[in-house]
Amino acid sequence: MDESPKSRENIMPSYIAEEQRGTEARILDALFPVILQGLQLTHQAADEFGAQPRRLPAGPRMEHRHMEYQHPVRQRHPDPESYARMLADRSFMDVAAVLMPVVQAVTPPLVEQLLSFGPPKPEIDQNEEDRFAQFVPQLVGTITPIVTQVLPGLLQSVHGVRAGHPVRVTDRELNQRYLGPLLQAMLPAVITRLPDLLAIVHGDQRAPVRHERVPGHGMLDLARIDRNDLVHAHRLPDGDVVHLIESAAPPGTTEVRISTAPHALWWKGVQVTGEGDQEICFTATDAEPHARFDSRSVRSGGNVVLWKAQMFGVRTPMYVIPIGELSPDAKCLTFHWAAD
Repeated sequence: MDESPKSRENIMPSYIAEEQRGTEARILDALFPVILQGLQLTHQAADEFGAQPRRLPAGPRMEHRHMEYQHPVRQRHPDPESYARMLADRSFMDVAAVLMPVVQAVTPPLVEQLLSFGPPKPEIDQNEEDRFAQFVPQLVGTITPIVTQVLPGLLQSVHGVRAGHPVRVTDRELNQRYLGPLLQAMLPAVITRLPDLLAIVHGDQRAPVRHERVPGHGMLDLARIDRNDLVHAHRLPDGDVVHLIESAAPPGTTEVRISTAPHALWWKGVQVTGEGDQEICFTATDAEPHARFDSRSVRSGGNVVLWKAQMFGVRTPMYVIPIGELSPDAKCLTFHWAAD
């Protein structure tokens, strides 16, 4: 039996709401782990670069005399370093406790902003980057007020603050311990994952990522890229932009160089392998950034493998391109890591 127009009218809003909730759930699933990792790194960086540990207050000076007790009682007190670590752990857990509700509050308006932006292009070129640059201030202007508005109420409910003593948005501890770290973790995560978030909202219009296993790299699946991705500096699957610059080299030789943008501080590497798993050269940002070898060593096969340091500094092979696509004879191949 066909449904009447009136019944279909009643069903449609529910269907749209379900679609909206599904999109929000996918956005939350993509963003939350990245934001949590960013929050973790923020606290680690604060401990490592200049944050002074809290020390226990110095007690009165006392003269210690040797005394004997029939039943000695030993009490264990944390030393200053352990006490500072306990405080830092507690501080991180306090902020992490309100992270999920904050991200949940931001997600619905974020989805609306992404819908208004329109679908992403299959390949990110300079025009698309310019469009992103104009869109980012809108995202910041959407996210920051929401976080500022919901945080005091969240802290009041999570920590059981009495209704007569509200948490004020001008409170210094609120801003130093919560608002600052949360925004510092959230904004880079949203902006960095912008192409992926747009693909979730509008449907992924990009070509599917091809993966393959390279000899010598165990069970790792590396993303297969091509010369066009590098020459035109397209955004790669993990968010990286690597620009290939080709120049002349002496005949019969191939040169490989690696460089990075000034803000790219994490380790990067370029490996060239011959047929099988034979390594011909490996250049990296913490070692020799230039290598030269005989072009005949890769004439029968071989790959260029791009490496980078991922979370917690783990050095990982990420992308592979057959070196034959680069026509390496008498060329200097400079791989400039422009963004990650």
